Amino acid sequence: MVIDRQLRSLLVCQLPELIRESLMVFQSEGLIHPTGVTHAGTTVREAFAECVSRRVLGIPFLDDEDEIIGRVSVRHILKATCIPDHMVHGAHLLGNLIEGLRIPDEMIQTIFAIPVDEFVIPAPAIIDSGAPLVKILAIMEQNNTSYVFVVDDGIYRGIITRMFCVEAILRVPDA
Repeated sequence: MVIDRQLRSLLVCQLPELIRESLMVFQSEGLIHPTGVTHAGTTVREAFAECVSRRVLGIPFLDDEDEIIGRVSVRHILKATCIPDHMVHGAHLLGNLIEGLRIPDEMIQTIFAIPVDEFVIPAPAIIDSGAPLVKILAIMEQNNTSYVFVVDDGIYRGIITRMFCVEAILRVPDA
């Protein structure tokens, strides 16, 4: 797709400022999507099923007191169980005809049965429901993640993803 110079100038120079102004008025309240949570003993299959049903890439991991102590990430689990490091480093060299390297069904079932406990990433990004959108995006960047968990008064309310933020931005009426 070819973008003419005027449009490119708008996208690169003017649009970020317009978006920043719009972001200041958004609050997280309308962006929160409830999800399930994981605990010790939750299987990879159960966590993946919840993530897929909610269109998210991660969900909270709670301790015995129902405090969020980490996150269970689809990306992290797939990387740890399905993609050897040498394949990641040489991904640009891989062809499309590597059928012999597919993951056997038995291995998938074994991975699905593993408790998520060993894949928990500590210190998840957490905000409260009063956070403005610009802060939400900044927290995502600071934590190198595409989602944050929303907690009010110690109670998990849901997740906000970068995609949910973009959907909200697209709903901004034209000036």
